[in-house]
Amino acid sequence: MARLKPSLFWLVAPASLALWLLVAMPSRWLGIDTGATGAGLLLVLAWVGFWIAGRTPDDPDAAASPGEQQRWIALAFTVGIGAWMVSKAEVFIAARSVADLQGIGRPIGVLVVGWIIFDALLRARARGRVQRDERDEAVVHAADAASHTTLAIAVFAVAITLGFTPPDRLGWASPIALANLLVFTLVLSSAAGHVVAIVRYRRDRA
Repeated sequence: MARLKPSLFWLVAPASLALWLLVAMPSRWLGIDTGATGAGLLLVLAWVGFWIAGRTPDDPDAAASPGEQQRWIALAFTVGIGAWMVSKAEVFIAARSVADLQGIGRPIGVLVVGWIIFDALLRARARGRVQRDERDEAVVHAADAASHTTLAIAVFAVAITLGFTPPDRLGWASPIALANLLVFTLVLSSAAGHVVAIVRYRRDRA
């Protein structure tokens, strides 16, 4: 059974603090943008973990493929974006203009940029290894199918909710709220695809 390395274990506490700043704290605290601070701290911790992993000798029998590593990184950032959106649902509902969002998209932007950077770093680190083979193709197909199914179900659920809810109970459904709800369905479907891909990779390695 794999054990968590001590160097990685000590990343758990600051990562918990970062998530607390990102999700639980108000948007601003003592003049500090807690969302951007939490997102930035998560990026720093992810870089440290990536740096440690890059200096840990690979176990040929247990090492994850580049495709699986990319899925783990994608899942981590997707969950972070989704958690942030859920925590700010009340802000989206109350907003009647973009000005009401109070820079709420800044942490999401930080996470997206971090995702792009770490994906590029991972590809560079895996240079010289097989990036994609027949197994990866099968995993991608299964992940895409799960993502499309999740997206279809989510959009159908939104349409049913809007269609069958009495108008006097749709005060929350402003254009901004609906736009962010649709974005969240994309985030949810993306996370579902990454989860399915990781499960397939781990099952194949078992």
